[in-house]
Amino acid sequence: MPSLSPAIAAAAAGAAFGIFYYNIWELATALRTARQVTVMLIALVGMTVWLILDNRLWESRRHRSLREEMILSKLSTVITVACGVLAMFALLFVLALVAAFLVIPPDYLSSNLMRESGPDDWIMIAWLSTSMGTVAGALGSGFADDGAVRQAAYSRREQERRARLDRADDRDRGGDTWA
Repeated sequence: MPSLSPAIAAAAAGAAFGIFYYNIWELATALRTARQVTVMLIALVGMTVWLILDNRLWESRRHRSLREEMILSKLSTVITVACGVLAMFALLFVLALVAAFLVIPPDYLSSNLMRESGPDDWIMIAWLSTSMGTVAGALGSGFADDGAVRQAAYSRREQERRARLDRADDRDRGGDTWA
């Protein structure tokens, strides 16, 4: 996760925005759980897809002779990146929830919601803020170095294997054989 610091910083900024603006509080507490889940899933899938596509983690080598190996490679990439995104979401949610409890006074929240507030309101605010932050994090990941993202997604051995396959693809296409 440290190699994805631009994404994490953007995600934290997006979540902080949700915690500090009462319009987000009103929206978050008005949403039903099913809609919150939908927004969260869109954010998680969106960031996962963005990271894979923007950093060219999707394997599309012609050199591959085994279709099953390519499918497993793609599946492992999706699972690895999705687990990282989910871990970031969970950490960001906990931080957003703590921040919401610290920053938003109960009386002030109640006056903005025009009803008595409860713990579930802070949870809903943190949840929507984290989903917003995850979308911002996907955009922020564009500022991360491709090599850093690959380092976060793949082990050193996998990176070496992919580099060998890239060189083989270059040779197959008539590229430089000395690379």
